[in-house]
Amino acid sequence: MSKVRNIFRFIRRHLEAFIWITALIALACTDPLGAHYSLCPLDNLGFNWCPGCGLGHSISWLFRGNIVESFYAHPLGIPAVIIILIRIITIFRNNRKYNSYIYPKSMQND
Repeated sequence: MSKVRNIFRFIRRHLEAFIWITALIALACTDPLGAHYSLCPLDNLGFNWCPGCGLGHSISWLFRGNIVESFYAHPLGIPAVIIILIRIITIFRNNRKYNSYIYPKSMQND
């Protein structure tokens, strides 16, 4: 039972990282040429221009290895992926350091 509790504790402590990983996997699996439903509030309000529109397509093109199309879809797609990856790494590193300070070695293996 303690193994299951440790798994849930690990997921809870790294929840933001798992959300970012899931988002990147979802964007990697989407077709950048296909029609999609937009979650953009500006698009849903009827505005024709949004500063973030095309970012998902850009990331999707990037995961397919097409850097030129990625840049044309949105110039900030490549930096966004880099920033998200750095954030994921930071979350895992910070939580590992935090756990070593809070829990003694004998409690970490429960």
